Amino acid sequence: MRITSRKRLVLAGAATTLALAGAAVALATPPGAETPTPLARGALVAPANINAKLAGGAVRLKTQGALDALMLEVTLAPGGNGGWHTHAGPAITIVKQGTVTIIDAKCQAHQIPAGHAAISLGSEPPKTENRGATPVIVDVTFLLAHGVKSRIDQPAPAGCRA
Repeated sequence: MRITSRKRLVLAGAATTLALAGAAVALATPPGAETPTPLARGALVAPANINAKLAGGAVRLKTQGALDALMLEVTLAPGGNGGWHTHAGPAITIVKQGTVTIIDAKCQAHQIPAGHAAISLGSEPPKTENRGATPVIVDVTFLLAHGVKSRIDQPAPAGCRA
């Protein structure tokens, strides 16, 4: 009788685990009408320690460990969105065509037109949208741990219906 009880307990535990995993996936907000195209990925050959003053600004960048640089071109069709997500590292996004709308974790919309760029840490979930009538094209460069995927689907922030 104990074996049957243990089997039931194991089966109930497995069913609960599967249900919770399914719920987590259901809460994630996958992209729609988004096409990412990998352009290049390469392992950094040495740590970087850059602290440079430039005309009109300054740059400070310090890396440690086994990191990759990853470049993607992402196309959002009209009405498309990138879903809520985070990244496994910082990203520099350059808008090549159209105007991308970035909804931040506080549910605030930011319009970034072609010819402009944004830098993000990757840890706060944004949602990208194309609210225009033509495709939006962005190039994104990430710094990531060696071999790690860049995108991590997330649920929408509490109270945000964007």
